[in-house]
Parts: sequence; C-alpha cells; structure tokens
Amino acid sequence: MTNKYQYIPVFFIVFLIAVFYPVVSFAQMFSIDEPDGRTERVLGVYTVLGASWDFADFSYQGEAADIDERVDFNDNIFRLRLESPGINVSLGFGGSMTGMNDNSYVNVDGRLFNRVGLIRSESFLLTLPIQITTDLTRVRLNRTDAEFSQSSLIFGSGLNADLNLGERLGFNIHATPNYGFSFSQGNLFGGNLFRTDGKVLLLIHDVIGHRSLTLGYYFDYRRYRIDGDLNDYDYTSHSITLGITF
Repeated sequence: MTNKYQYIPVFFIVFLIAVFYPVVSFAQMFSIDEPDGRTERVLGVYTVLGASWDFADFSYQGEAADIDERVDFNDNIFRLRLESPGINVSLGFGGSMTGMNDNSYVNVDGRLFNRVGLIRSESFLLTLPIQITTDLTRVRLNRTDAEFSQSSLIFGSGLNADLNLGERLGFNIHATPNYGFSFSQGNLFGGNLFRTDGKVLLLIHDVIGHRSLTLGYYFDYRRYRIDGDLNDYDYTSHSITLGITF
C-alpha cells in the first residue's frame, strides 16, 4: 500500500528548488570575460552534468523478515547527476539493463546546500557545507511482491575543498555525514536514517572548447533503521563518474 507521507520530502525539495533556484542561477552569472573571449573560472563555481556506474550493496540488517520478504542485492546501478552551486540532483536506477536480474531499483535524490568559507586563496578554497537532502528509494524483488519503499529528509555538514593545479587541472573533495528521518510504514516519521557520502572529482579544463571534463569517484553509505526491523537495511555504493562542466 502506498504511504501518503512518503512523498512529503519530494514535494518539500521541489518547493525549495522553486524558491531558491533563481538565486543560484543568478549567482552563477558572475564571471570575468578575458580579452580573448574566455571566461575566467571562479574557484568552486561550476555546473557538472555526469553519468555514474554504481557498484552497490543493499544488505538486510534485521531478523524478522523471511527470505521471500527481503530485497537484498549486490548489483550495478546507473545514475545521472546534475550538480550546480547550491543544488544537486541525481536519478539512479537498476534492472535487467544494468545486470540486476532479481530486483529493480529506483532512487531520486535532491540536495540544497550553502557553503561557508573557511580558508580562501587564489588556488585553494576550503568551505563548510550546510545542507538539506531528501530522497525517494524503492527496491522490489521481482519474484514476489516484497518491496522496500521509503523517502527521507536529512540534514548534514562536513568539509568541501576545491584546488586548482595550474591552468589545466582542478580537484574537488567533499565529505559530509548526515542524519534525519524516514517516511514509511504508514507513519509520518517511521524511523531514522544515517548517511555518509563523499566524492573526489578531477577536472581537466579546456578539453571540449572551454568546457572541462570531470572524472570522479563517489561514496555513499546509508543506514536505514525503521520502526520494527523488516526494513532495516544498509546501503553502500562506490561510483565511477564521467561528466562535463558548463
């Protein structure tokens, strides 16, 4: 049965995007045009459109579920990412096309954040991200009606570092622990979710015109502890990402 509360975080994040995205877009417009027509890069300010191949493990941590009620998997997931100053959005899915034969997987993830500057120089920027994240995750076992379906609203902070190594190379390193609530099992707050995620991005500038090519590694760990233990799962993924900045 569909839980009427599980979509609240999704509606909430859409509302926040509608309110704040014009501000984010306006901030991106600030740049300095060089005499040769190039745009000077502002450290840490760029938009990345990328695709990831996730090596994911979703493991049951409770004791009450029968084998036919469990939706464990250890398979691959394909994910699309859009990351921009102030907002990140991703869509991940798994099924027969990704080699996942026993399960199907869908995840929609949105994050709004602001970064507080700690250390700044011409080639190095260290910031403190303050963020709110919501996601909707659904896993189904193909041979039965067993399903894990939950959404969440979590808050977190950590560290973010941007580094330029000359004119052609840049790095971004980001790591944040997060904690919040799950929306499932017919309750407004069905349980809790601890999440730690991070990334390391290599930016190779001026590969496609004045665009940068990005190569990245993403890590994502989520610990779902929902009322009762039928839906107590740990999710861990390691992702390889290829993208382009604009």
